Amino acid sequence: MNRIPPYKAIFLFGVLFAAIASKAQHSIAFIPMYGAEKWHPDSSYTNFAGESLQINKCLFYTTGWKAIRSSQNKSQEPDTILLSDAHYLMDLNNPNSLKLPFTLPANCTQLIFTLGVDSIKNTTGIQSGVLDPANGMFWTWRTGYIMARMQGTSPSANTAGKRFSYDVGGFESPYNAVRTITLNLAEKKGLNSQAKAPHYILTDLSFWFKGKHTISIAQMPNCHNAGKLAMQLADNYQQMFQLSLQ
Repeated sequence: MNRIPPYKAIFLFGVLFAAIASKAQHSIAFIPMYGAEKWHPDSSYTNFAGESLQINKCLFYTTGWKAIRSSQNKSQEPDTILLSDAHYLMDLNNPNSLKLPFTLPANCTQLIFTLGVDSIKNTTGIQSGVLDPANGMFWTWRTGYIMARMQGTSPSANTAGKRFSYDVGGFESPYNAVRTITLNLAEKKGLNSQAKAPHYILTDLSFWFKGKHTISIAQMPNCHNAGKLAMQLADNYQQMFQLSLQ
């Protein structure tokens, strides 16, 4: 019987381990929802105040992507894995922007990211890429970036064209609209934990109108500066994310 030399056995084991590890990577993508339905810009919905509305546009920045993975040694603290510290502009009208350009390792228990633009980028001059002011997600050098935007129409809006518009920003206390999102990952046993199944972040836009605070379009159709309403909206949409393994 031919035996595999030890050095070749080690090499083959390394190749097999790398192949298994690569298969354990999970892609991550956002799916826009409104309640239990997939969101569409031409569809009509009802918010928690009983107001009919259409959402034409929704964008938000994310950064600081991390994963928490349990240590193989039960006595050790879980590992924190930095996935990306770049900023990404998620445009719900642009499906290409909703798939993140990195993967989530297997056996992670939590996915963490920041919704908004960090204070350093708000205060260090003109940025490029998705943070270029030409993208229309910037106020002024004093007030900084728009962290998240929602625009649409509603019969309840007492505005020209029945439009409502929420631009949420602010990076200084007491009106800091940056929020941290922590999503728990369901534990998967056996072969499923090694599959390349994608993780979908269900993004329920209905939470803009009720999370911690009930937002009425009739009473508050616009938000275009940092302040109390921006903070309420940020508190609300912080809760709009749910992780689903498909």
